[in-house]
Amino acid sequence: MHFMIKEDIKKLVYRYLEAKDSGRLRNASEATMRAWIDESLSLFGWNVQNTQQVLTEHTLDKAERQKLKDIGSTNIRPDYTLVNGKVPLLFVDAKSLEVDIENSNEVAFQIRSYGWSIGAPYSIVTNFGQLAVYDCSYMPSLSDDASYARKIFLV
Repeated sequence: MHFMIKEDIKKLVYRYLEAKDSGRLRNASEATMRAWIDESLSLFGWNVQNTQQVLTEHTLDKAERQKLKDIGSTNIRPDYTLVNGKVPLLFVDAKSLEVDIENSNEVAFQIRSYGWSIGAPYSIVTNFGQLAVYDCSYMPSLSDDASYARKIFLV
């Protein structure tokens, strides 16, 4: 079974690289990249149609929004909230291909803020071309470098 998942991921990455190399992803929007992200989440067992597993653009609750406001974040609607029933586990935020996930302090602050607001151990930001996983146990600051608390970066 794990072999099949690994092969499916390879096929998805190959299709992505083929689309990118052929120019079909030139000027691709965040919404376009979400289709790729949806498919990758499903390969890892997340059903993006099941609200007991994945919430899309779900506004954070009042206490979480207040925590974000207290640290200077104005973002309140992560693209994906991965949940176990009603318990939020982590966030995945989607970006367009033009966004430099590796070096953007703002992007790192946004995803770390989301995760920190619920006490998530980590959260993910991706445009499918780049992916970063952040440790969300540290309170984020607007002045933090994009690499601060980043555990994984993949291109």
